[in-house]
Amino acid sequence: MTEPTDSEPSGVVRQQSFEFAGIAEIDISLLSGRVQVQLVDSPGVHVEVRHDPNAGNSWTEGLSSVLSWVSGQFGPDKTTPPSSPEDAVRDARVELLGNRLRIESSKALPLRAVPLSVVVTAPVGSHVSSRTGAADVVVTGGAGRLDLNTGTGSVSADRATGDAKVNSGAGTVRLGTMLSSLKAKTGSGDVEVSSIGGTSTLITGTGDVWLGAVQGNVQVRTGSGDLTVADAASGEIQLGTGSGHIRVGIRQGTLARVDLVSTSGNARSDFDVSSEPLGDATLSVTGRTGSGNALVTAASN
Repeated sequence: MTEPTDSEPSGVVRQQSFEFAGIAEIDISLLSGRVQVQLVDSPGVHVEVRHDPNAGNSWTEGLSSVLSWVSGQFGPDKTTPPSSPEDAVRDARVELLGNRLRIESSKALPLRAVPLSVVVTAPVGSHVSSRTGAADVVVTGGAGRLDLNTGTGSVSADRATGDAKVNSGAGTVRLGTMLSSLKAKTGSGDVEVSSIGGTSTLITGTGDVWLGAVQGNVQVRTGSGDLTVADAASGEIQLGTGSGHIRVGIRQGTLARVDLVSTSGNARSDFDVSSEPLGDATLSVTGRTGSGNALVTAASN
């Protein structure tokens, strides 16, 4: 372990490095804090774990308060481990078995309630799995598979060549290029994906959904947000919103079959339309909104 510099948060910083060939299977489990995975063009894995004092939330703070009150009322339990942030950093699990890196906050309470910041540097193409109760999750660089879950917090990832699953109970989801299948869900945040190449399902309770280039079968649902597809090229796109607007941009030269309906708003097309198909359409767009407007137009450059 090393002491941090003046620019780093106060407290103990735990650092460990592992040398091995090939990509890594990264598995991170925290109750609260922050997770950052940096995928780079170099071998081996480097891990940093420190206390994250800025990531405290009402639930974990309340849990720590209850545990402290119980200890004060009934006296300290000699079997109970120390509960300082430094102890939580030291007691976190960091191990490599084969090519699988496992990082887990302490199982002992109240150490488990201490928010931790975890930074992992690993080779490009590594697979990343993360489960957190209340934490932001950031993956930079190109990943293989992604499985990112947080109860409360934002999730972002640059790129994935394998299947991707992203879930947030309450938080934004921002993704880059997703080349394979994608399942993304958030209870109350916006969803943004710059490029989709595989079969995908995206759901948000109240947020907006923005998609860049789409070349695959996609289903999108939101309770009240707007739905935007900037550059639809191929596949079957199904869009549904209770009260938001729908806007779909069609790539130049694409023959598309479009079916947009608004119950109480306006539905229109900036293109000439034909009631009979003029050929084999490579793109199918279906959109439904209860009270918003629906528009099909040219893709944005």
